[in-house]
Amino acid sequence: MNKKRRVVQVLIGITILTLLFYEIDFHEVLRAIKEVNILLFVLAAASYLCYHFFMAYRLSYLLSKMANKIRFSHSFFAHIAGMLTADVTPGSAGFFLVPYFLKNRTNCSISKGMAAIIAPQGIEFILKVVGGSIGVIFFITVISLDISVSLLVPFCIGGCIFFALGVAILWIVWSGESYSANLLAKIPLIRKFKHQFDEMKENSFHLKGSIFVIIGIYFICWTLLAVQWQLLGLALGVTELSFLAYFLLHPLITILRFVPITVSGLGLMEGATAIMFLLLGIPNGVTLGLSFSLLVRLNMILVDSIGLNGVFSKPALD
Repeated sequence: MNKKRRVVQVLIGITILTLLFYEIDFHEVLRAIKEVNILLFVLAAASYLCYHFFMAYRLSYLLSKMANKIRFSHSFFAHIAGMLTADVTPGSAGFFLVPYFLKNRTNCSISKGMAAIIAPQGIEFILKVVGGSIGVIFFITVISLDISVSLLVPFCIGGCIFFALGVAILWIVWSGESYSANLLAKIPLIRKFKHQFDEMKENSFHLKGSIFVIIGIYFICWTLLAVQWQLLGLALGVTELSFLAYFLLHPLITILRFVPITVSGLGLMEGATAIMFLLLGIPNGVTLGLSFSLLVRLNMILVDSIGLNGVFSKPALD
């Protein structure tokens, strides 16, 4: 059943892309990508790689708070392996394999690995929604962008869902046992792995004091990703958007990666980017928006391919 669902999700993503290419001359997109400034493309990849370094540092830092110190190289390859699997899974769910990759490299327990990514993920969901909301307000009020209600309604619904999901994650991992135990006991999957869940929840309590570190690193990473996007935009010849525009566009568009309709938001992100570039008044905006989103995906996958080292690493013997 899971395999059938994955096939359907891949087909939905391909169908959306096909419809986009039907509306846009594929040769124009191909021409735009062929004319990309390679130096700027490489610099964008370097910025994205720096993002991975900070995320790996966050992982190793949080594990150290649970008395599980590991080498930075182990946290780096486990993290980037998770990012690689996120690139090819619905809702970017593959990122939750990071604890498995950590265990393979270091024998770090799955419960500690999950604790180090679950609570930060909840915070990231909340901050992405906040950032996306600020972005909408900025584009409407400052840039006087004419966004129709038909576009705002899906964003509001999606934003509310992800904000609620972020709050729920933090409530589950950081609330007292008596508050969440009765509710969670009714969920079959958690009930089946109750011991592991209890261990993860206990380890998560050690991270409550690190919330400002998590938020601080998130903003550094957000900035690096905005730099990546601006460099890729410039590589395509898009000079109309400021760094602030890319900074606010990023959470607005990338939250679609977590919608489990397609593989890592395939098609959804491309369509949303094409629409935003058009609304922002960029000449030939739809074509450049689609080209830009495809370039972002290519840039990410090329860098994330370093994670193959983590995906295929042999289990630790000690």
